[in-house]
Amino acid sequence: MRRNSIEERPARREDLAAWYRALLERQAESGLSVTDFAASAGVSAWTLYDWRRRLAGSDGDRDAAPRLVELSVVPSPPASMGTGIGVHLRSGHRLDVRAGFDDHELRRLIGVLESC
Repeated sequence: MRRNSIEERPARREDLAAWYRALLERQAESGLSVTDFAASAGVSAWTLYDWRRRLAGSDGDRDAAPRLVELSVVPSPPASMGTGIGVHLRSGHRLDVRAGFDDHELRRLIGVLESC
């Protein structure tokens, strides 16, 4: 597996949160799973999951309810559109993923939905 070029992990404890925040942003943008990205970055997946939890709690909403994304079932598209998946977000946006879509794009879509 190709190793990601990232800055060296900071030695000062005060700098760790910012370093892991940047690393987690790169993971989300990469489309890779946390496990695959962690291996390429030279850290454990457990460490990334732990820092994601820590950073989510550092915004003052440690006791906040989990964020949910509202989904609704829509009628099947006309046969001319082929088969696929339609997702309506609470924000009013609709995501249509048609049959034969690229798996890299699916990973990006999942990353976006997980960050909501």
